[in-house]
Amino acid sequence: METNHKISPEDPFPEDLTVLDDTELEVLNSRAHRELEAEYATGFPEPETEARLEEVNLELNRREQQG
Repeated sequence: METNHKISPEDPFPEDLTVLDDTELEVLNSRAHRELEAEYATGFPEPETEARLEEVNLELNRREQQG
């Protein structure tokens, strides 16, 4: 079984992050960070990857503020 630990800009991405449970959001965060690191290693990051990571960070911050 092959597992992809990154989420490329071409991969599907949830439209509404609020429907994800905490574990799903953390996994998405990890996959987005791994993709960003891979993109930096080969040059410059894709704007889509940066935008997705920002969306995930905003949702994580929102959840932290809610307690």
